[in-house]
Amino acid sequence: MANHRVRFDGHRYINCRWCYGRGCLACEGEAEKAYRAAFPDGPKPLATFRLDDPADLERARRLIGPEAIEKHFGPGGGGMPAFEASLREGQAATHAPADQDAEGARRG
Repeated sequence: MANHRVRFDGHRYINCRWCYGRGCLACEGEAEKAYRAAFPDGPKPLATFRLDDPADLERARRLIGPEAIEKHFGPGGGGMPAFEASLREGQAATHAPADQDAEGARRG
């Protein structure tokens, strides 16, 4: 789907092909269909951290701490795309991809 921003407020879906965002009985189904197209495997975490590992806690502070938030969302910081890229780079540098790391954490 070209527009990955699924906007449904419970009554209207902005990309509804039937009412074009004015609100109709098909909006909920259209929003659900767009969500499944954008996230076929469901939502995935950008990064995971193990609370029992001091090195992982330090990595979490570095990637999502106040300084990182200010850096990415402050003046000239790049916003959410830069923050997401930083999380993905930090995750790839030390661990398996976020979805595999989460699976391992669930198993034990």
